[in-house]
Amino acid sequence: NRYITVKEANAPRAGTTAGAAIGGKAREQPVGCKTVYVRNLPYEATEDQIEDAFRACGKIVDGGVRVARNHVNGQSKGFAYVQFKNEESALTAVEKAAKPFGLVVLKRPVFVDYEEGVAKGSFRDGQGKLWSKGQNDNNGSSG
Repeated sequence: NRYITVKEANAPRAGTTAGAAIGGKAREQPVGCKTVYVRNLPYEATEDQIEDAFRACGKIVDGGVRVARNHVNGQSKGFAYVQFKNEESALTAVEKAAKPFGLVVLKRPVFVDYEEGVAKGSFRDGQGKLWSKGQNDNNGSSG
């Protein structure tokens, strides 16, 4: 016989916009933070569609929307990073997303948090190479 244990889900981490959506507040912005981490994206969302949704928050740097993709088949992993030209725009994005249905991409509400300074281990560029924060974005890859 096999048994499984079913437990209630953990509460959202305090200070994330997921937590803010149920009545909490967005966490304090790290000093100098201009980039946000976006999750719950539809797999079919393109960089341009994400940029359109976030343009209302402020100016985005050229090539500032980076969608995490499977390096073998190019399929989106459902999260991305958006880099703004200034800190105020990142703050606006996080605060706007903290409201229910505040930021929506292709009819799906997305969760937005400040970038932690370290790319997720599975984030790769268009050529399948691990992306690093110091990497030059003008290396010929798009997105």
